[in-house]
Amino acid sequence: MIARGNVRRNIARVPRALTKTAIFSVLALCACAAQPTGSGVQPTPLANSGETELFSETYQSIIEYHVDATRADALSLAALGDLTSVDPDITVNRDGDDIALRRDTQIWRLHAPAPFDTAAWGALTATLVQTARDASPKVAAVAPDKLEQELIDHMLATLDRFSHYARPAVAREWRAARDGYGGIGIILADAPETRITAVMADSPAARAGIHINDRIVMLDGVSSNALSPTQLRSRLRGPALSTVVLGIQRAGLDKPLKLTLQRAHLVPPSVTLEERGDVAVIAIASFNQQTGDGVIDALARAHREMGGHLKGIVLDLRGNPGGLLDQSVVVASQFLDGGTIATTIGRNPESFQYFAAPANHHADSLPLVVLVNGGSASASEIVASALQDAGRAVVVGTSSYGKGTVQTVLRTSNDGELTVTWARLITPKGYFLHHHGVVPTVCTAGLADNADAGVILAKSPGPTLSEARDTLDDAGWTALRAACPPAPEHDPLDLRVARHLLENPVIYARLLGNDPVRLAHDFHATTAH
Repeated sequence: MIARGNVRRNIARVPRALTKTAIFSVLALCACAAQPTGSGVQPTPLANSGETELFSETYQSIIEYHVDATRADALSLAALGDLTSVDPDITVNRDGDDIALRRDTQIWRLHAPAPFDTAAWGALTATLVQTARDASPKVAAVAPDKLEQELIDHMLATLDRFSHYARPAVAREWRAARDGYGGIGIILADAPETRITAVMADSPAARAGIHINDRIVMLDGVSSNALSPTQLRSRLRGPALSTVVLGIQRAGLDKPLKLTLQRAHLVPPSVTLEERGDVAVIAIASFNQQTGDGVIDALARAHREMGGHLKGIVLDLRGNPGGLLDQSVVVASQFLDGGTIATTIGRNPESFQYFAAPANHHADSLPLVVLVNGGSASASEIVASALQDAGRAVVVGTSSYGKGTVQTVLRTSNDGELTVTWARLITPKGYFLHHHGVVPTVCTAGLADNADAGVILAKSPGPTLSEARDTLDDAGWTALRAACPPAPEHDPLDLRVARHLLENPVIYARLLGNDPVRLAHDFHATTAH
């Protein structure tokens, strides 16, 4: 995943099939020395069919889905241009009606297909990549899947910084983190260790009594010494309900334990609940398939365990890089009784979507503070902006990252993943999230950890932070973010300010923009049951 994370639509779609006849009948390649006579013609390599299909479907998907219009010829030349970073002696460029790959004195030429012919440009790209492998030891030394990822990512970077490609091995790990996987629920130390460093709660490993610092010495009758770390991790996973037999060495025991575990479908937990006095702090690390249910469970547990003492909720989104769009809608809906959450617009007709909270569904009505910082991006910004725009929560912290685009995830024919930016996000009040992000009402940027929370709240919001977001032009947004610049730290001051705010209903009402007298009455009525 990208550094700041993606809001991902919950979709996996394979672009339309490309027939091998179409792929391999589009061009012929000649390689010749760089003499004007064209002498020295050499045999041309045959492009790998899988690589041809990968480039062709990638170009097709980008043209179909990307938020900005582009062409297959531009995409192909951008991808091939990255060969120079692998071998500086290689250049690829247009030469009249041809595409020329040069290395030293050798030139290989291909006739340039029509600008939008994705099958032809895919075949051309794959053929020139194979030509570069045959001509350059440096290119040949790069594993094919890694070279493909490098070329495609370089191409996508010319469009935007959030679109990217994951080769199959990486894509499988991303799908596991996002959608879950079949496994037993353990994390192993980095290679070459076989030591268990974490055990997921309520997982097969936890139910079997596996402990942190246990070591795996045997897996299905095979010694762990005979397996590479990658092989070991791969064999631990498998279809849900299938079994795995482990030999576990535990400190203090003479002989390894033999345990038979049944794998389960596991989604890494992304939500934690911490009770701080009369305040429940719900922290969301990312937005995966577990997040919505995790927040619902955390709210129910907070009300059950804290009862009438519960004064308010802190939703901690600091450092949350984003994730699944549908899960951000579920989370925001837990605190909104109807109303807009976000709108998306793009070039593809399917990208025009409207997301709203259901009405009359018993949304939580306790006072709410949302924490954000410079690491809060995409899905976390959707939640924070929806709650801020609706007047449902006071946002505390620093400006968020400002990633207001939506990516659609497309599974490629080789089991990799192509993540394409296909829409822009609009908040309920009508401004774009991209570059703007969420600017808090109460800013803690640049303040000392021991700063007085009461003093901060008394001075909040400053004149600039009081401005209505939906009225700002670009200069206004620049000034707004400059008044509370993004910072990546998880400042403990944020939480102290949030708790102080929830303990003072009049201040909370003022910062929320509501009538203090009425809200104070509602506040006490809500918390006195």
